Amino acid sequence: MPIADFQFRPALPTKAVTIREAVEISLRNYPTIAQAQFKLRAAKANIQLAKTQYLPNLNVDLQESAVTPNRITSVVMNNVSGFDTVPVDSGPAAKRIHMGPQANSLQGANFNWLLIDQGLRKANDKFAYADAGVARATVTLTKLDVAFAAASAFLDAVAAKQAIRSTTAELQHMEAADLQTKTLVAQGLRAGVDLADWDYEVADAQIALIGAERDTRLALVELAEKMGIATNDIDVISYPLIREPVTIKQFGPFDLASHPMALEKSAEIVRWRSKEVLLDKSYRPHLWLNASVWGKGSESNTNPIHSVAGGILPQVPDYMVGLTYSFPVMEYFPLKAQKEMARGNELAAQADFNLAMQILEKKDARARILLEEARKIALKTPILVEAARIREIKVQKRYSTGLTNMVSLADAEKILAKADVADALAQVDVWRSILSLSYVQGDLRPFLQLVTLAEGNTAGRP
Repeated sequence: MPIADFQFRPALPTKAVTIREAVEISLRNYPTIAQAQFKLRAAKANIQLAKTQYLPNLNVDLQESAVTPNRITSVVMNNVSGFDTVPVDSGPAAKRIHMGPQANSLQGANFNWLLIDQGLRKANDKFAYADAGVARATVTLTKLDVAFAAASAFLDAVAAKQAIRSTTAELQHMEAADLQTKTLVAQGLRAGVDLADWDYEVADAQIALIGAERDTRLALVELAEKMGIATNDIDVISYPLIREPVTIKQFGPFDLASHPMALEKSAEIVRWRSKEVLLDKSYRPHLWLNASVWGKGSESNTNPIHSVAGGILPQVPDYMVGLTYSFPVMEYFPLKAQKEMARGNELAAQADFNLAMQILEKKDARARILLEEARKIALKTPILVEAARIREIKVQKRYSTGLTNMVSLADAEKILAKADVADALAQVDVWRSILSLSYVQGDLRPFLQLVTLAEGNTAGRP
């Protein structure tokens, strides 16, 4: 999974976007994806760091100093702070105090290599890989969540726009009826009170339209935030999401254990299990190869070997080769406590995985029920619209001839508007259920493929 070396620049959409464009822009822009990817990048770097433990240690030192020759037989214990602050010196004891400094030099190289580690470094590698596995699963899950949130917000915006459409149609009908009533009142065919009642209905429809426009603007702001462009004004292309989707075979069954959420929880279990193995390998004997070479120089005239360049260059070479066998005996107790902590975290991760599977199973069952019922409703709403339209026409004719009152006509107009929006929202609910099933599947591509097919069937529409 490649990780970019720079922060993403927001991709700006056109004025009106399709649901596919909204999903693609959200995957490009949303900050949580970049955050998860950079955490994965850090985890990958940690793998490279773990691999460096196989390399030996090699330290090279060069020291030039001016030191007074005043020495005396003494011992500096290594468990007091003076050991860190008092330099270690060598040479014969001084017969009298001299405060004049003498040149000294020290050059050396120290080589250490862990020959036998009882699997410690390999366990550390596996833990680093397990940590990266969690980060990788988090990236996949974050992308799925971001795409789903953008698609869901898009459907919310589509539904809100349908409320504007139906409310606008209702207002137009009310205004037409108001104009007709004014004509009838002027001709003496209707009472003047009808005119006041229609003015009320027109104002009420206008207020409803304002509320629908407000809800739509808020839905578009929410969508823009989910796309990572919260400061931009956008619009949505409603078609084909207010029409019935192509009929497909029933989704599933799915392997819910392969869902990115389940994979992330599984990776967390593996991570803590690897931590337990690493701690277990830490309580093992280790064998080190040690080698050193160094040289010393001093201008002191008490040395039997003459100084070189006044003590600036080494005059006495030495080397050392040896093996070190170490076993952290008393580390047993803290390591045991750490293993208990890791074991507890592993069990907690297992419980978290079980919870995730419960959530996914619930979402799967819920989405299937919603899709089945939404399809049933979507089959009935066209009948509802047609019946409301016929009723509105008949009531309109009866009102024109004075056979009914304005209350019946106003109710007929409202019922027609309500039926129109119910039909559109029923189709949106079908799309929303398909989106939920795609999320449970762990991949939104089946949903987007259906959108592409529907776009082909509605080419040329606004």
